[in-house]
Amino acid sequence: MLKILLPIALAAGLLFFFYQSYQESKPEAKNSRVYTELQEFIPYSLEKRFGGLTILSTKNDIKEKPPASQIFHRLDALEKLWGKTHLKLDGNSLTVLGDDNKTVKTITLQNESEIAYIKNFFGL
Repeated sequence: MLKILLPIALAAGLLFFFYQSYQESKPEAKNSRVYTELQEFIPYSLEKRFGGLTILSTKNDIKEKPPASQIFHRLDALEKLWGKTHLKLDGNSLTVLGDDNKTVKTITLQNESEIAYIKNFFGL
């Protein structure tokens, strides 16, 4: 009986471990409409390389190579830092500021879920 249950328990434990690792490496949920409009202004992007993914800064060509399990968390952290200094929320209006604090674009947020996304993700 133990010879049968031990491999099953080991397999179940490994499946649980792999599932937990997968859940921890997923990026935060984003509002697709707002995030798509902001992407052209966010100075960070993912670059696919033979060795994996790299975070590329378009401002100063600095490349970061975090571990694969942390790459999306690091990209989210960089985007949040950018958002705190380059986004301004006023009611249902989101203003994108350039490096010189001049308005680059104003996005009208259409519903409460978009406003909640901006407040939660960027901390505004």
